[in-house]
Amino acid sequence: MMKAVLLLTPMLVLCLPVLVTAAEPVKISLCDGMTRVPREGAPPTAQTLQLHAARGEWEPLQIVLTGMPEQLKSIGVLPTGIARRGSDELLPTPVVFHEHYVRVSKSTPMAPLPTGDYPDALMPLDMPSQELTSTSVVNVPFWVDVFVPYTATAGDYYGEVRFKLADGSTLTADYALKVWDFDLPVVPKLRTSIMTTVRRIAEVHGLEYKDNTPSLSHVGLLNSYYDLLAAHRLSVDQIHGSYPDPATGKLDEDKAERALRKHLLHRHCSTIGLPIWQEWPYGDPLGKDREAAMTYVAQWMRLLAKIRCESRGYVIMGDLDEPNDEASYAKVRKWGEFFNEVEKKHGIKVPLLITEQPTPEKAAWGTLNGAVDIWVPHFSAVWKDMEWAGGRHDIAMRRQAGDEVWSYAALVQMPDEWEQQQKHPKTLQAGFPPVWATDYPPMAHRLTGWLLPKHGITGLTYWDTLFAAEGVDVWQDAGTFTTSAGDTYNGDGSFIYPATEKRQGRHAPVASMRLKWLRETAEDYDYLMLARQLGLHEDAQRLVASFARGFGDWDNEPGALMDARHQLGALIEAAQRRKQTAASNAMVEKEKGGAQ
Repeated sequence: MMKAVLLLTPMLVLCLPVLVTAAEPVKISLCDGMTRVPREGAPPTAQTLQLHAARGEWEPLQIVLTGMPEQLKSIGVLPTGIARRGSDELLPTPVVFHEHYVRVSKSTPMAPLPTGDYPDALMPLDMPSQELTSTSVVNVPFWVDVFVPYTATAGDYYGEVRFKLADGSTLTADYALKVWDFDLPVVPKLRTSIMTTVRRIAEVHGLEYKDNTPSLSHVGLLNSYYDLLAAHRLSVDQIHGSYPDPATGKLDEDKAERALRKHLLHRHCSTIGLPIWQEWPYGDPLGKDREAAMTYVAQWMRLLAKIRCESRGYVIMGDLDEPNDEASYAKVRKWGEFFNEVEKKHGIKVPLLITEQPTPEKAAWGTLNGAVDIWVPHFSAVWKDMEWAGGRHDIAMRRQAGDEVWSYAALVQMPDEWEQQQKHPKTLQAGFPPVWATDYPPMAHRLTGWLLPKHGITGLTYWDTLFAAEGVDVWQDAGTFTTSAGDTYNGDGSFIYPATEKRQGRHAPVASMRLKWLRETAEDYDYLMLARQLGLHEDAQRLVASFARGFGDWDNEPGALMDARHQLGALIEAAQRRKQTAASNAMVEKEKGGAQ
């Protein structure tokens, strides 16, 4: 059966330069998506791999070819459909990418990993591969994304990827997949707000953007970025199609509704932000334009209600971000009053999101209680408030009052209290408030979804996906963010690589491995929410505690995380089947009663 399928899948060839003559046969090995494969050095040793995934879930693996550059000068890649054992059923052919390395030349502050080359950009096979400049044995890793559709039958499957080398020989990597008998939610449970601006997309792709009116090619690219984030169970903060007219501030309801339907009902995104800034689309929304601005806000929010997505709408205003003085706090309160007034006058909810912890840094600034609906403290602020012995637990108090709490990552921000407890470490090895930098371990990204439920945190935000300091070529240099003090934060603000027509043959967003880890943690969060719905919350939390007790107490052990995830999947599957059996038995009893 598999041989017949192999003939149906087109082969894609990657051309790499010829350097030296081969000495030993090319080796093939496999590993999970949490492993970074070095360009040179020992490759993974596994020859087979077992995956587990629910319906509606992506699950990655990596396949590594190891040999001399001469042997790997061209590689034909042939993935197959994934066959169910003992059946003709096939899952879709997985998506394969070749991995592109970037250089960490200067370490991120307190980074536990060294400088050097890191695999990160995941290039479609029809884009040029990276040159091999070594004259010794090298590793060429491929990322394989397996998707389980909602129509799949639970059970055991197997798949393979074949590679044809320059000398005509072939290598085959085999892997197994267990499909759990339950579904991930179509709309992710994790609420997210990931900033990717219209203007920045135009800049990195060399497109003109004038008067807030994108060209058709620009609009196509915007949708590609929105689609990419949605495919990773993440939502962009705002979508251009829902903007009002830039000249008049008037909202074209038909156009905006179409954009919102596409985003929320077709992309299945968990959230969407209202397009409004302090001076746009009205010049003085808190003053002379107050009534017009309030009408606009209500009109936009009612479109969400019309398509039954009102719970997914919120307001995020970058110019209110991270208030850090008395004047900034006063400004947030004024805007909070504005949105509260919209709610009272128009009878529609308008949640205001502010990137700030509930405890003000200085009491003299006053409180934001009553003005803020969605609080977004930094991971480190969550630790200080909820896990440190001296924490005030204001996050819990705001949740009890009916507010939401999300969280975010940025730079390396360890509280003084945490550093004192840890005796001021020079590097961070594990158990620190997570840092999303290239030279930090994959666990720092992946464990986030496991930690959020501990404190009732329901969302994540992130400040950019395409940022790069002036002069930084993200395809070569991981040092995307630098400070005036000379610190470099590798990968900060950069989770998507912009492929361009000149460089890669077409304009397109390219995912990073780090973006895949965020997808995985969003799926982990879905597992935990499913467990909670099925009465398994305590069991799930015991599994979480096997590798992560909190934002300041976790183990850098991907294997422990994967073991816990497999156990959690088995618990969910068993509980789901018990639920289905009980429902079926109840239906039978009901039918018997009706017959009598």
